[in-house]
Amino acid sequence: MAWQHQTIERQALFDQVWAEPMTKVAKFYALSDVALRKICVTLDIPLPPRGYWMKVVKGATLYKPTLHATSVASTYTRSKYLSHVDEEIEERFAQARHDSPPPLLADFPAYCPTRDHQSFQPETKLVVRAMKGIDVEEGVRNSSGVTWADISVSDGAVERSLLLVDRFAYALRCIGAQFDNSHPPLPSLHRGMRRDTSLKRNCFVIRNQLFFVRIRERITQELVPPPQLKARPGRPRLAQLRSTWEYRPPEYRYISTGKLHVGIFNVNGYFECYKMEDTASATIENKVQKAVLWIENDTLRRHVRATVYEERAREQRAKVAAWEQRKAHKEQLLAKLATFESMSKDLDRAESLRRLRDRILAQPRMSAELTGSIEQLTLMADWLDPLVKAAWPEVDDVGDKHPDSGLW
Repeated sequence: MAWQHQTIERQALFDQVWAEPMTKVAKFYALSDVALRKICVTLDIPLPPRGYWMKVVKGATLYKPTLHATSVASTYTRSKYLSHVDEEIEERFAQARHDSPPPLLADFPAYCPTRDHQSFQPETKLVVRAMKGIDVEEGVRNSSGVTWADISVSDGAVERSLLLVDRFAYALRCIGAQFDNSHPPLPSLHRGMRRDTSLKRNCFVIRNQLFFVRIRERITQELVPPPQLKARPGRPRLAQLRSTWEYRPPEYRYISTGKLHVGIFNVNGYFECYKMEDTASATIENKVQKAVLWIENDTLRRHVRATVYEERAREQRAKVAAWEQRKAHKEQLLAKLATFESMSKDLDRAESLRRLRDRILAQPRMSAELTGSIEQLTLMADWLDPLVKAAWPEVDDVGDKHPDSGLW
């Protein structure tokens, strides 16, 4: 992923926009004609008038102006962010899609909506049982974390929500999704609280990835004006005085709008993978099939991406382990080298002492101090020689620290 910068010269762009139509020049720069027109305005470039190219096609000879001098910049730099496409993942995904083609819901029997709860899918009946006995709170009946579908709608939208859940259940069964309803209901949350993502919940499974459906209705609220206090007989100002000091908590009236918002969420992280609403072109019921197929395709891509990343991580760990092994072997060799260098230095010192001893023996006119140190020189040389390693008790038996230095 990187930024790509493109520099457009004022004179070159002027020649281009007067040589061919704006649509062709825009395709040359990979822009829209509106964006190219804005660049021309920024660079103060005059543009051909309306109908200019139609007259040119008919063979008319038209006047082309010259580019006038201006104080604006002579170049325009356009920056575009290019996202990196992983070729390996794309090839693996194409191969996986070829090996397991997407399921065609048209091959299955057409879904027939029904209002009879006994004719619902088995997974929908679980949602129907979960919705029973739920009280209305803040204008909605909320069933969240109980089954694989969370519903938070008003009484008027319950029936449509159950039909949507049944349509989802049918489409998911057609693509081979598995439903996991073995977990207990999640604890209820107050407003503003966040759901603990570590808790397991009921969901549906596609390629070992966990999802659930959430259907919510947009509810508006209005502040209910406080009731008027009645004045007591003979004390007309008491109600007015009480209204100034008596605290009353605000009361709201909740109004259902009938507008549903449907989302498919991933259980790991509770992020929304797909969302649907009623639009002018199609209702939510017509978008369920497309949403299910998109989720199935996205799970395959995520599965391929996770597999490729795991293989790369395994290769990286193998490379790191091999490098650590080579580095450990390198450190061992360097330690041996330091040992051999130390032995070589000690051997050179021992040989120099032996040469000194031989010269003292070869010249009888040496001082008595040197002549009397022949045995000591021999012992020192043998003690330094790494190939002999003779003992020197006067040195070896005396430590560098006083043995009783820590005692009082």
